[in-house]
Amino acid sequence: MSLKKSVRLQIAGAYLVLLIASHVVESTRAEPVRSPEIRTASIRAVDHEQYQSRTILLAYRDSAPESTQLPVVLVHGSPGSGEVLEKLASLLTPRFRVIVPDLPGSGASEHDLPDYSFRAHGEYLVELLDALHVDRAQFVGFSMGGGVVLSISDLAPQRVASIVMLSAIGVQEHELTGGYRVNHLLHGAQLALLWTLKNGFPHFRLFRSVPLTVEYARNFYDSDQRPLRTILAQYRGPMLIIHGTRDRNVPIAAALEHHELVPQSQIVELDDNHFMAFMHPSEFLDPLVHFLSSVR
Repeated sequence: MSLKKSVRLQIAGAYLVLLIASHVVESTRAEPVRSPEIRTASIRAVDHEQYQSRTILLAYRDSAPESTQLPVVLVHGSPGSGEVLEKLASLLTPRFRVIVPDLPGSGASEHDLPDYSFRAHGEYLVELLDALHVDRAQFVGFSMGGGVVLSISDLAPQRVASIVMLSAIGVQEHELTGGYRVNHLLHGAQLALLWTLKNGFPHFRLFRSVPLTVEYARNFYDSDQRPLRTILAQYRGPMLIIHGTRDRNVPIAAALEHHELVPQSQIVELDDNHFMAFMHPSEFLDPLVHFLSSVR
């Protein structure tokens, strides 16, 4: 055997050992550390609108669990968790009962899911309302969370007292290329890359500190925005749209079209970007509180 071939085999063997060790570390990871204010609910797993026999844990924060007040549910986007909306939650808590879930696949909730779509997330949040004995709630959907709250309005319209679209996704035509098939291909390529990095390289959990995870990629790959246009057009309840004119993730044109599709909606345009929900929540607090307070 030549020296070069021997070196290559040694390198390949060392790489294989590191990869196996990395997978062992990943498979034996501990349960996520949950801060004291985080509660959990055991709910049925969902796979393409079909409930499974197994259950998953959904983590959430509840500012007033004993209250009978109409709650406000803050739904984060992807990547992210309920933690990104903590500032907004703290500003709303003096006036409202605020519930902030970690959507399954993120934060302190379970990460091993059959379906990561925002429609599945909508079903999970309906199950959470059942577990908390909440009949109706007001929903604030940030970014991808907009697809979640719109899905809830379609799945269980009687549970939705109002919707706030906060820098939220909606119609397919204003997402990336504007076409579902090309977007789905791009999301698939992203998922393949992140899956390969996670499973084909020794990382020893280092990728868990990176926001662009396989779970994040599955959120978008598993989701279909095309039905959201019809859901918006059929929605008859109160809606507030808050959007930044400098939003590069979800263009202001999307918010304007959502406003046109929901003629009874109110729209607030701010000179800000996509991340104002957690960077500058006080900037839109007044119109948000006024809207939420007006709903009964």
